[in-house]
Amino acid sequence: MGDSFDISDNRRTVLALKSGDEAAFKAVYTAWSTALCRYADTILHNETDARELVQELFVSLWLHRRRLDETKSLRNYLLRAIHNNALRECQRREIRRRREELFQNEQKRQLQPESAVDERNACSEELLLPAIARLPRQSRRVVEMNYLEQKKHAVIASELSISRRTVETILYKALRRLRGEIKKK
Repeated sequence: MGDSFDISDNRRTVLALKSGDEAAFKAVYTAWSTALCRYADTILHNETDARELVQELFVSLWLHRRRLDETKSLRNYLLRAIHNNALRECQRREIRRRREELFQNEQKRQLQPESAVDERNACSEELLLPAIARLPRQSRRVVEMNYLEQKKHAVIASELSISRRTVETILYKALRRLRGEIKKK
């Protein structure tokens, strides 16, 4: 086919997509990508994530084009697909947020005196601060930023130019080391 493709005929458009017509695909993308991005953004409240979801939708559309049904509206298919994908992304975000919250709460609980030493001893700053001072420089800085300065993992990662996952790993190892040192005393 030529450089342009008329998508006004749904059946013809779907059949062209199913047969691998790149001009049809480009025409569908050009016609729908902006509207789909706006719609996804109303759900996600993040334009970058919305654009990414739309890109993924079109990749999936191309990869699975042979499954399309020419008797059904392509417009409705695209809207329903982006709606469902955006809702799934919201669920994934919520799960990540809950996990991070649980992780942070566990870290705070572990650093609190009651969980950092056995039942016989009461943890005090006299034990904790020297133990923190003995940590390696980066571990000490991450612990101080998180617990003393009350900074979130993402902020620490940004300020230290490391990944958020690295911050979590450093905190985990530092807390384990602190508990071990305090229990020895």
